[in-house]
Amino acid sequence: MITAPIGARFCLSFVQGIMTGRYAAASRDIISEDFDGDAVVLNLASGQYFGMNGAASAVWSLLMAGVGSAQIAAGMRDAAGLAPFLERLVALGLIAPSAETAENMGAGDAARLAALAEAPVVDVFDDLSDLILADPIHDVDADMGWPHSPAPAADASRG
Repeated sequence: MITAPIGARFCLSFVQGIMTGRYAAASRDIISEDFDGDAVVLNLASGQYFGMNGAASAVWSLLMAGVGSAQIAAGMRDAAGLAPFLERLVALGLIAPSAETAENMGAGDAARLAALAEAPVVDVFDDLSDLILADPIHDVDADMGWPHSPAPAADASRG
């Protein structure tokens, strides 16, 4: 029997885990929009925004639709870059594992994945973070929306 060193077994276990799960946006502060096949993802809590190439955009849209990472990998011509991409999205705080059951991928999505010729790439930008964080639209009541400010937190020291 051949055994792998502990670090290699952990790495393999981690990659196997990341490649078998379903993911969702890590929080309500993660929003995205597609611009001509390239996704832009914004983290409203940090002010960072992320540019994704076509391959990353295709994977992102499927992840946000609830398709599992194993199904995405099976649909890709070359899935070698998928695990590192997912690991990076987790590390950046953009996605988190979801306990929900994975959704099935549509035929059009499968064709789009099969046609990908590039690895998924995400670029991180924080040059506008001060402006994004200063935007008052973030300070809204979650139930009432804009332009209603959230109620001030009760002061626990009074009483």
